[in-house]
Amino acid sequence: MPTAASSCVDTTHAQAFRAAMATLGGTVSVITTDGPSGRHGMTATAVCAVSDDPASLLICVNRSARLHEVLAANGVFCVNILAAGQDAISQAFSDRSLSMDERFGSVGPLIDLEPGVPALADAQAALACRVMMVIEAGTHSVFIGHVTRIHLGSGHGALVYYGRRYHHLMPL
Repeated sequence: MPTAASSCVDTTHAQAFRAAMATLGGTVSVITTDGPSGRHGMTATAVCAVSDDPASLLICVNRSARLHEVLAANGVFCVNILAAGQDAISQAFSDRSLSMDERFGSVGPLIDLEPGVPALADAQAALACRVMMVIEAGTHSVFIGHVTRIHLGSGHGALVYYGRRYHHLMPL
C-alpha cells in the first residue's frame, strides 16, 4: 500500500512508464543480423541472459522496428556488447537517417562469427545466436536465441544507458 509520501501513477500511461524505465540502467548493445532479408542492426538495451545451459539470451524488439521483420526472416542475430567510450557506435545504430551501409561503415572492422552473423570486432563481446523461440508481448517480440559462438573483443568497461544519457563504467 502506498504511503502518504509516495506517489502512484496509473500504469496505463506510456509516458509515466517510460520515465520509470529511464531509472533502470541498461548495458548498451547493438543487435546485428544478415541473411536472405538483408543486413540490419540497431541499438538495444533490452538484452538479458536466459540460461548458461544451453547458453541462451533474449532480446526485445518492437514489432514496428524494421529489425523485427529482418530478424524473424534471417533467424540469426548477434548481440554486440559495447564498451565504455563506444557511444558513437550506439548513436550510429539508433540514427534512422543513416542507411545500413552507413551504420555498418562507421563501426570499425566486422567479423563473421557465423554465416549471417556480422559482429563488431571492437565490441567488448559479441554473441552469435540462432533464434530458438519468439514470444509476442504487447508492442514487442521477445527473441530467445541459442548462443552458437562468442567473440571477446578488446573493449574495456561498460557503456550503460541511464537517465536518458550514456555513462561509462570502468573496472576497478
